[in-house]
Amino acid sequence: MIAPATLSERLAASTLVGYLAAIEAALKPLFPDVTVRQHPGRIEISDIVEKDIFNPPMIAVTAAKWRLDTNLDGSWNLPIETVAYVVTEDVAIGGRAWRRQEVAHALSIGLLDVLGDLNASRWGLRSINAPQKVEARPLFTSETFAKGSAFYVVTWEQTLSAIGASPLTRPAIAAPQILDSEGVPIDDSDEAPV
Repeated sequence: MIAPATLSERLAASTLVGYLAAIEAALKPLFPDVTVRQHPGRIEISDIVEKDIFNPPMIAVTAAKWRLDTNLDGSWNLPIETVAYVVTEDVAIGGRAWRRQEVAHALSIGLLDVLGDLNASRWGLRSINAPQKVEARPLFTSETFAKGSAFYVVTWEQTLSAIGASPLTRPAIAAPQILDSEGVPIDDSDEAPV
């Protein structure tokens, strides 16, 4: 039966919180001149147009959807639909001007490279499968283009496995204690017959 837990305990035990933090921590050194951070949720196009919440170049990572996937032993898996928003603008690098979509293409391919690497894409976590259904695409609006930005999205699914305790797991049973007629334990360490 599930036990009550405080918010602090739930935060400490949350595999989803740990998953997003692990992705952020893994991507930051791989993209040293790009801002990498977590984002609170799925982006609506209207929010992109109306607000300047992204400072390019940026990769903002979020979990868009997660669900319960139970196992026969009573443990469960957590399939997660993960989204990385790539935000770019026109830049000059190495004496050359690069268009925002070229920068977005380079960053999205860089993310695909990371997701294709069997070690990097596990984010330093255990009990996690390789990314599935990996894809990248632009989120184009004329308004954001007029503001000088480009927004791309890289999505993938990944599953955290064997979460929760199995009800089939039994506690270890201590070796039986031999007692004499008065209930005092007998030392049988000499392995002599009792």
